[in-house]
Amino acid sequence: MAEAQAAPAGISDIDRQAFATACGVLAAVSIALLMGLQEPYWAALSVMIIANVDREALFTKGVLRVTGTFVGVLGGYYIGQWAEGFAAMQLALVTIAAAVGTYGRQRSAYGYAWFYGALTFMLVLLYTMTQPAQLYGFAHYRCYEIVIGVVCATLASWALGPNAGELHARLKAQAAATSALNAEHQALIAGLGAFTIVIIWLLFDLPQLPQVLISSLIVIDSDPIATRHRGAQRIFGCIIGGTVGLIVIFIDATHIWWWAAMLFLGVFSFARIHLGTSAQAYIGTQSAIAYLVTLVGAGPPTSLYPPVERLVGIVIGVSLMTVLVWAFNPPKAAASAT
Repeated sequence: MAEAQAAPAGISDIDRQAFATACGVLAAVSIALLMGLQEPYWAALSVMIIANVDREALFTKGVLRVTGTFVGVLGGYYIGQWAEGFAAMQLALVTIAAAVGTYGRQRSAYGYAWFYGALTFMLVLLYTMTQPAQLYGFAHYRCYEIVIGVVCATLASWALGPNAGELHARLKAQAAATSALNAEHQALIAGLGAFTIVIIWLLFDLPQLPQVLISSLIVIDSDPIATRHRGAQRIFGCIIGGTVGLIVIFIDATHIWWWAAMLFLGVFSFARIHLGTSAQAYIGTQSAIAYLVTLVGAGPPTSLYPPVERLVGIVIGVSLMTVLVWAFNPPKAAASAT
């Protein structure tokens, strides 16, 4: 192992990792665009979501994210084709996957793989409900997008992050986040939430069902109070990141250098909050996610409609799941249990 390099005076580990994350995002988006992938922002999101000052934690999340994605894609592709045309069966499978993924996330030593495996499975399955003709393309491109993002994030961290030059390639197991009984309770809420969201989407033709579903499940925490807090922070972060992104587009949506510079600067700024230890760090995470889904399409955005639609999907998903969490975990009950 190479000897750790001392960071220059005045540059913190968080600053270095935020810089590495911004470089990783630019690299991932550039590669995804050159390859002509469908949704390059998934490559960018993968860089941002696994970003961590701890090299082992970053490597672990990257490996688990890729593993979960491949398992979810394969399972969703073959099971989705088998269930195509049977709406009740598709709905049941989405509900079960949401519950299993949430339970595994809170109880398994490698819960991140369980969660993203279930999430990817649901997203692929949703394509059999909404756009079955594009199922293969979606499943195929999703694997490329996630792998590109994880590889770029890992290499950028090794080259530019804290202790650049040190290669930490060890999986880091996590202790169970909560008791089996509480995990079952939160899994029930997740399954019911996924069921409710799909039904409401079918009835009212909501925009961006994948974004609605993803946003709703990500906020669920082993602690009901934390779930409500994360939901509020996710909405607040979405508003911040989305607003900044829309301002960037409004100023100049099509100039490639302006777009690239603002993409780098925005990710760097939000990553510094995301990587911090304050109680508001999650706002930085969600601001970065909203910023990326706003700015990254098939190149610089040419219309406000797609990013606004994605942002609306995030807010709807978080709001619906927050209501369910409040309903099944009343504040008084949660307080008396602590």
